[in-house]
Amino acid sequence: MDKEIRKKIEAYSELYRQLKEEKEISENDFAESRKVKLYLARSKDDFLWATAVKKLIENPKIRQELNLPEDYLNICHWLIIISYYAMYHAATAAIAKKKIKCESHKATITSLAKHYATDEELEFDFIEKLNYIYIEYIESGREKRRGAQYNVEKIYSQQEAYKIFEYAGKFVERLASMLEES
Repeated sequence: MDKEIRKKIEAYSELYRQLKEEKEISENDFAESRKVKLYLARSKDDFLWATAVKKLIENPKIRQELNLPEDYLNICHWLIIISYYAMYHAATAAIAKKKIKCESHKATITSLAKHYATDEELEFDFIEKLNYIYIEYIESGREKRRGAQYNVEKIYSQQEAYKIFEYAGKFVERLASMLEES
């Protein structure tokens, strides 16, 4: 494992320890482990809804039928928010499988990195991708979602929204296939 990956894993391990001390992460939560399928179903539903919003962006006729202004600016921020939540619920399913319950988005992402990026049961290719791609996808989605949800002055472009949507598709697909295999 290269130095950069090891450094990132160590940082997530330390953050995980801190969040556990702050009671944002609970381990051995058997009630949470029974919700894996529910979280995964929510993730897939979120992505389905994101797909519908993307089609809404691409189809002026549908927007017109819904009486949305042609220059409706908030539609891209909704695509970012929904796409992020598709990733978030997939991540929540993955950590629930490990009997972990998190009280914040930060704790969820940290738990995902800690328990899956270092898990020897996963093939190395996925570990590499989880570090370089999948964790980046959800972190990027989280940052964009925060901006889209709370910063009313920021206008997101279609390109930015589509990038997060694409990340969400890959992220949800990979975690769903991993969870459904086991």
